[in-house]
Amino acid sequence: MLSPILTAAHIRKSFGSHTVLKDINLEVNKGDVVSILGPSGTGKTTFLRCLNYLERPDEGKLSIDEVSVDFAHITKKEVQKLRRKSTMVFQQFNLFKNKNVLENVTEGLIYGYGKTKKEAEEIAMEELARVHMTDYAKMYPSELSGGMQQRVGIARALAPRPDVILFDEPTSALDPELVGEVLDTIAEVATLGITMIIVTHEMHFAREVSSKVVFMSDGLVVEEGAPDDLFTHPKEEKTQQFLQRMLAREG
Repeated sequence: MLSPILTAAHIRKSFGSHTVLKDINLEVNKGDVVSILGPSGTGKTTFLRCLNYLERPDEGKLSIDEVSVDFAHITKKEVQKLRRKSTMVFQQFNLFKNKNVLENVTEGLIYGYGKTKKEAEEIAMEELARVHMTDYAKMYPSELSGGMQQRVGIARALAPRPDVILFDEPTSALDPELVGEVLDTIAEVATLGITMIIVTHEMHFAREVSSKVVFMSDGLVVEEGAPDDLFTHPKEEKTQQFLQRMLAREG
């Protein structure tokens, strides 16, 4: 039996009087590619940001590898340890505009992980090669398409060799013709055995690339399972309705 590399238990989060996450539980095994699906405004991104402590949950527990925290009373040191366990690929790329592609990947390695400039550049070039961006290492974000910028974002997330990479709707800010190249890159990364959690609206991609699909609605996990099971025989009516709507849109 595989032991989970990530376990989230009873994660709750409110913004003022609005409860966004009601009671989220999730287990992810090492090497899993988990896609989180669900209507907009249902808490998917908030949950992802809680895993990296970009949002502080009101309560709940989280373990990633050997780091375990209780959000009700978490220390600064635990936050630092937790944040080193995962990296994030953002909707809006979040690249430093005044740094070139190579520097965007090395920055975190040097200042966050204590690598020398030489070590950081070696790792960065390796990861840029993985996402087919080495030829653009000296270019600046403004000179790149959105798809290229997101591939740099993926290289940056890979560079620290995290236990888990979190993808927050990585194609939602892209022009339609650029979506494919980013999905192809993520699919390539998925073959490396890296644990990935992906919030996405791309149904065909989720079905083909994931080892597990999670359907969220109204701040709760409604259903989860293997992609073929969930897409072919969803048990819950909310899941059925959502998938019918989304798959009809993708055609």
